[in-house]
Amino acid sequence: MQHEDVALLHVRVMTSLGGWWKPTGDALYLRNGIIERIGSAADLHALASSRNARVLDFADTPGAACFPAFMDAHLHLDLYGFSLQNVDLNGTTSMNAALERIRLAGRPDNGAWIHGDCWDDELWSHGPHRHQLDDLYPNSPVVLNRKDYHSLWLNTAALKAAGLWDARPFGLDLVPCDNDGPTGIVRDAAQDWVLSRIPAPQLEERFAALHSAISSLLSMGFASCCSMDYGILPELQALVPAMSDEPRIRIWQAIGIDNLDAAVSLGLRSGFGSDFLRLGGVKAFADGSLGSRTAYMEKPWPGEPYNHGYHTYESVDWLAGRFRKADENGLWIWTHAIGDRANEDVLDAFQQAGTAVSKGHAHHRIEHAQFLRPQDVERFADLGIAASVQPSHLDLDIGKLRTVFPTPHPRSYAFRSLLASGAELNFGSDAPVETPDALKGIAFAAFRTRSGELPYQSDQCISIQDALTAYTVAPQRSVGMAGQRGNLVEGQDADIVVLSRDILGDSDPQTVQSTRVLATIVAGDLAFKA
Repeated sequence: MQHEDVALLHVRVMTSLGGWWKPTGDALYLRNGIIERIGSAADLHALASSRNARVLDFADTPGAACFPAFMDAHLHLDLYGFSLQNVDLNGTTSMNAALERIRLAGRPDNGAWIHGDCWDDELWSHGPHRHQLDDLYPNSPVVLNRKDYHSLWLNTAALKAAGLWDARPFGLDLVPCDNDGPTGIVRDAAQDWVLSRIPAPQLEERFAALHSAISSLLSMGFASCCSMDYGILPELQALVPAMSDEPRIRIWQAIGIDNLDAAVSLGLRSGFGSDFLRLGGVKAFADGSLGSRTAYMEKPWPGEPYNHGYHTYESVDWLAGRFRKADENGLWIWTHAIGDRANEDVLDAFQQAGTAVSKGHAHHRIEHAQFLRPQDVERFADLGIAASVQPSHLDLDIGKLRTVFPTPHPRSYAFRSLLASGAELNFGSDAPVETPDALKGIAFAAFRTRSGELPYQSDQCISIQDALTAYTVAPQRSVGMAGQRGNLVEGQDADIVVLSRDILGDSDPQTVQSTRVLATIVAGDLAFKA
């Protein structure tokens, strides 16, 4: 595919050299999707004129700086796209505010399913119940994802449609009941049960959602992502080529561990695909979440002496067998583990499988790694396992962490400890759980604080330099793109984000977050301009 020549002028070019971000010029020249030259604005303006290239001049924004385009190492592309179209309950600070937002969305009560996202009852004085939704929608099934996407809030019509009204396939921990029947809250495995019984969206609806997600990501400076919605690979295989004449992002698509044997029998390998859609890792789940108190913990959850959370795997031996088969057949493993016991078991499985010893790379990852035993931190580096973490989750979780744990967990969101051990950090958002905004993620990684509050475990803050690396160089290295993508170096792919300012010297999180994305370039093509 031929690309238009593009020159970026009067923009501070920031390159990662020996682990440090340093200025290497004030202009770039892009040709055929590659960074051909980094140099002075005067020289590259002359080159652009001689070749009749397109010029993007940022002289009107003094201080503009460019970095490698961001990569979100963990998001749910399908869910995120639909969340942009569903009823949005983000930020509602009371039950009444959430119900009013649902009412104002104006969905008809005609029997069709109604979807919404991101309610957070920890901000409310009263918990949700199906009766509140029944008053608004007695006929249409209503299904609302909690902000952590590990619980649903349903009305009676949805409970009946999903077969949870009279049947009791789950215990009260996953489908709580009162004297009047199910409360309308379902968690984790029960949530999966419900979601599997909702009619699948039409292909046109899924395409529209994916277009929305891609457009949003480009506006935030992303050129790449790892998509964890492993049921949408066929749709992506149809969508991505159909978008060849419009802006796209590079997608690394996960497949479910239930499909491991089929993938091996077909000879699939991680990295197979095109520049804009490649097979990523095999996604496995080890436990639940913090918000639902289902993460698998070494000690019981405070105040719940019999609740250690839960695990999804038969045994460590079973996990090791799956990991070994994937590794021996060139497939990466991306494993969701949040609780410290889940992380311990997953690390044990990687060690037992011998994955790091046999391949010597960090393509295998643990996703989230929110709670770690101090003795497990160094095992990430020792075993060659990358920590794929989401710093912007702290916006959601700081309040929970302070409320749930009377004494702070010794290694929660242990970014600095992981880096100090030599482990690789890959940053993502888990969107739509959190906004994909990389500048917000960088601010939380570097300062670990919400407005007006003291930092949470400030000893785990990392530098903005390291946070930028975790959004650029490191995740590209984890998918085998080291030296080809993820840095501003002559000869590398021209995936670039232009920011309104250089954030490296910032000492305030609000300043970082207020920085604007001026442009996003993917494969040398202008994909977004503010």
